[in-house]
Amino acid sequence: MSHTVICTSAVGLGIYIPALLLRQQLRQAGVEVSVEVLEDYYTSQMQRSHIAHAKAHHGSFTLAQMAHRMARDVQNCLDGEHLQKLLQGWTADGCRHFIVWSGFWLPILERYRLLSGYLLKIDHCRIDAEISASFRIFPHLRQQGREIWLWHGESGNLVHEIKVTGDSPLHFTQRQKRLVIHGGGWGIGTYQQRAKELLSLDISLDMVIHGQQETQILRQQDCAYQLQQHWRAWHRDTQGELQFPPMNKLQHGFVTTCPQYCDHHTLYNVIRHAQAIISKPGGCSLIDSLAAATPIILLEPYGYAEASNGAIWQKLGFGITYAAWRASGYDVNILTDLHNNLLNHQQRGNNYSQMYAAELQEDN
Repeated sequence: MSHTVICTSAVGLGIYIPALLLRQQLRQAGVEVSVEVLEDYYTSQMQRSHIAHAKAHHGSFTLAQMAHRMARDVQNCLDGEHLQKLLQGWTADGCRHFIVWSGFWLPILERYRLLSGYLLKIDHCRIDAEISASFRIFPHLRQQGREIWLWHGESGNLVHEIKVTGDSPLHFTQRQKRLVIHGGGWGIGTYQQRAKELLSLDISLDMVIHGQQETQILRQQDCAYQLQQHWRAWHRDTQGELQFPPMNKLQHGFVTTCPQYCDHHTLYNVIRHAQAIISKPGGCSLIDSLAAATPIILLEPYGYAEASNGAIWQKLGFGITYAAWRASGYDVNILTDLHNNLLNHQQRGNNYSQMYAAELQEDN
């Protein structure tokens, strides 16, 4: 069976985690597959700049929004020699099948097509309900791939589905009286302010933090989760594999290392047992919400694509804005209704990994 390359990015974790989920599921289906992270091919200076941008965007949602509106080609960030070795390796291996999560890969794949002379089969995976900024800036290259929508803003439908684990969602009565609150992989947005507002409620918080000073607002019953600071999305383990983000748990003044899984991300286990996720409507949050049947209390979106995600989650009855939930007096019955809607929509979308593996088998 042909080798498939999944091309993703370390911008946040919204297209990194889905790429790794897909890697594991395709391997289980017998597909030979590898994952490449765009920032692995940045120069060292640009990698440092990338890390600095993440910290700056965490510190200022306004700055993050401005940067999103100014998205541009990143070819000048790349280490030419390192990238050339990648393309030569693809050519030697006869790579023709690609799954692309970031449009910034499109010029690289065009360069590879011209270098190798191969006819490429490329899936453009849409993590958002609208075409995201990294794809929009390459309109002439977007036509060279097949669009794979998970959810589609214009039609308002679920299209394809990416599972997280094989476990069925827990019913609401089995859930802990807890809410997961986060700002995505880079900790962007208003989640810290909203967490402060929720401290008076008789419900516990599981908050993803990006510095231990953020734990100062939390109560005894609350938990904090933090990415291990040494980890970078493009770093590989001793077997040459990319890993799901390793996390630590902070509670009662103690820090413990969370279990690490090869097939899904640690935070999903927390989300599965929670009554709701409070976050901006990033694409990976939607994957978690749908897989776990855990509704989203929607914070302010990061850009037009997340705004479209939030709109479709409200339309489908899977989420509610934070403002509307607050106006209801933080009514838990609303969360129960949203959870039931999610349960009723289980497996409505086409399972993308199953579909892809079956098509690849037919091609061979």
